[in-house]
Amino acid sequence: MERRRRIRIVDSVSVGYVLVMKVEEPTAGWPARVPASPEVVALATDLVRKFSECFWFRHPEASIRYEDDARLVVEHLREYGDKRAWAAAKELKKCL
Repeated sequence: MERRRRIRIVDSVSVGYVLVMKVEEPTAGWPARVPASPEVVALATDLVRKFSECFWFRHPEASIRYEDDARLVVEHLREYGDKRAWAAAKELKKCL
């Protein structure tokens, strides 16, 4: 079955027999990634090193650059960590 793309016509102009339309392609439905502040990046990176048992899946060269990366750190600290990890996740969440 053929999947149809949805488009939104922003503006159109008729020139003789030709209809010229300005078309806006929809995004994939995801919001733009928001860069994290340097303080959030530093704290999240420190927590990943400190609680490495919570990030068994993480590639050693991966870096934290966006707010959703920091949210993933909070999520994994809460899911796999102990009380200290929960307290650290709470502090990082406050910074977001």
